[in-house]
Amino acid sequence: MTRLLLPLEHHHDSADLGEDALLVRLKKLPRRVQQVFLLNRLDQLSFAAIAQRLDIGAPTVERHMGQVLQAALPVRSASSTAAAQWYVRLQSPDITASERIDFRRWLDAAPEHLHAFHATELRWRNLLAPARQLGDGHWYRQAWAGVSLGGCSVALGLGLAAALAIGFWS
Repeated sequence: MTRLLLPLEHHHDSADLGEDALLVRLKKLPRRVQQVFLLNRLDQLSFAAIAQRLDIGAPTVERHMGQVLQAALPVRSASSTAAAQWYVRLQSPDITASERIDFRRWLDAAPEHLHAFHATELRWRNLLAPARQLGDGHWYRQAWAGVSLGGCSVALGLGLAAALAIGFWS
């Protein structure tokens, strides 16, 4: 994602979660959501490139990225939730000119909107270190990495089913 509003130098908000807490929250997200996030954050792939690589729709990529930002919210409020939604939407290749105008109107409507959007940008920056830990080993680059059944990979499940079927028919 590109820098939108914050200058390079910024102050940390005391309400933000620490890196360890962010990592815990990220690990609780579904595996496919983690994969989409890591492809974007670590490999810097666009939403369109992620959608193509994983053979999913761009709206699905957008929804997954929204889930990541919502999980990273230290405190949920209407403004922070809307700011996270706008932040993700602004990165989408499907955003229209009228949506950009709507965003600007939302941003200018109240001072807390601007503050919430800046906090969202800062939150995004603070997700880099936990993302590096979460993506250790580059597991997320595998096409099948986001598919799991209760933490057990589909490949392992299919292998077990095949072994049982062979044993049954022998």
